[in-house]
Amino acid sequence: MILATETPSACAETSGSAPIWFVLDSLSPDLAAAAHLVQSAESAHTGLWPRSNHLGRVFEAVALARPGHASITSDQGGVTYRALRDAAHAVRDELLATRGFLAGDRVVLLLENGPEYAAALYGTLLACGVVVPLPPNAESSRVEHAIQATDARCVLSSAKVVRRRRQQLAAEPAVLKLAATTDQVVRNETALPIDDSLAAIFFTSGSSGEPKGVTLSHANLLSNAASIIEYLGITSNERALGLLPFYHAFGNSVLQTHLLTGATIVLAESSIFPETILDAVRDHNVTSLSGVPDLFRTLLSRTSFGEVNLPSLRYLAVAGGRLDPDQAQTLAFRAAPAKLIIMYGQTEATARLSYLPAEEFEDRYGSIGKGVPGVTLEVVDDDGLPVAPGCVGEIRARGPNVMLGYWNDVEATSKVLRDGWLYTGDLATVDDGGFIYAQGRKSGLVKVAGFRVHPAEIEDFVRREADVLEAVVVSYEAGSLGTRFALFAQPWAGEDALTEESLRRLCSSGLPRHKMPQHIEVLERLPLNDSHKVDRRSLQCRAEAAAITR
Repeated sequence: MILATETPSACAETSGSAPIWFVLDSLSPDLAAAAHLVQSAESAHTGLWPRSNHLGRVFEAVALARPGHASITSDQGGVTYRALRDAAHAVRDELLATRGFLAGDRVVLLLENGPEYAAALYGTLLACGVVVPLPPNAESSRVEHAIQATDARCVLSSAKVVRRRRQQLAAEPAVLKLAATTDQVVRNETALPIDDSLAAIFFTSGSSGEPKGVTLSHANLLSNAASIIEYLGITSNERALGLLPFYHAFGNSVLQTHLLTGATIVLAESSIFPETILDAVRDHNVTSLSGVPDLFRTLLSRTSFGEVNLPSLRYLAVAGGRLDPDQAQTLAFRAAPAKLIIMYGQTEATARLSYLPAEEFEDRYGSIGKGVPGVTLEVVDDDGLPVAPGCVGEIRARGPNVMLGYWNDVEATSKVLRDGWLYTGDLATVDDGGFIYAQGRKSGLVKVAGFRVHPAEIEDFVRREADVLEAVVVSYEAGSLGTRFALFAQPWAGEDALTEESLRRLCSSGLPRHKMPQHIEVLERLPLNDSHKVDRRSLQCRAEAAAITR
């Protein structure tokens, strides 16, 4: 495996060949549509976790304790823990039967939310593989980059996703039947990893805009899950609405914290429409709703949230970006008696670094709280010394959830992991009580809808796909919508075919939703500053002014 401190020559031999693609068949519900609403007499919690430092083994133990309980459910019915465990075993057995598959081989997951994703994840881990989750709608170039960078051995996907990616396949994909397991596979139980062994690589963006692979161990994932379970008080009777994508660090934390306690995740297919999110909460007796600020802005502005009765809802949890404190206050008021939990984290810290207890919300206006259990947070100056209350510094973190490093990137790793601390690149102040208040990023990275994106990613796409002289993307505050992107394009002289509408169609069809520019303009000439560089600040002000006049 190629970790941050290693080079390819120091690692296991890599194949260098195209990965083997598998299409997972759909996992049919084995519970009736409303059966998941019946409380199970079975119970599971972190106290039942075996003496294992392997994420897959912990899931197996929970599944054995809760075999008939719904693990993941939807309007069509639920999949029990027994069925999900069997499906994970089917994935495990198929991988182990794949010629040349070795412990530590990387397996890309290109799957939408569903029991198939969970089966692929745990099955890969039980085969001693390393999961590489990617958005199923990601640009082909991004998928190819991840496959090549990790030398992925296999890709687990669905028929729907594969249909859109035929050009990426070197051969017809094999069908992996989740309902069947094989008995002829010889399993080496002693091959299961130790706690610092690599379990997952989550790709994010670096300061240059190039994706970086965050390497997380089994211990990282288990420790962060245990911390979140503790401070949120998650029990085996929880029913979380799974709106966040599982391939994202935040969504993965929701998946792990609930499946590792024997709880239920609800996937409401109609929840893409704002008001039906509330319908799903009511109809499925949802107890918690986690999301990025965009989700809660939508609930406040486009739904009857606060007017309808949602008696089962226990808490809302927001992370993945900054929710305006005034909007947070309104959200907390409308959610009552359900609690609002403000959280902060990074992929490099597995998911979660801090939380603000609901009882501190009024007194700590705008705070992201303190470190989660087991994590130490400090706000320090450039010399690594804690700043005085009210002074701005950088947040650094230490704990068992901090990543191993960036995949095959010693230089980038050394910049953020220093002397046992993770330097987050986030600026903040701290008050007399030790509560932290985020002040923004040190670098040009931008968080939109919970995703960290560099404007260069969008610029490169437009330059590559459109006939433009130049394309510049800036972030700006679009009123109640929060942080958004603005695209400014300069056409070639005499070219009049380039229009704002054509660029909007191009971006809409070729970019994920969180990268879609909110504001698009075609300018005859881009403004320059005194250094004869594009005046990005001027463009940012232009976009903000347009947002005000709308």
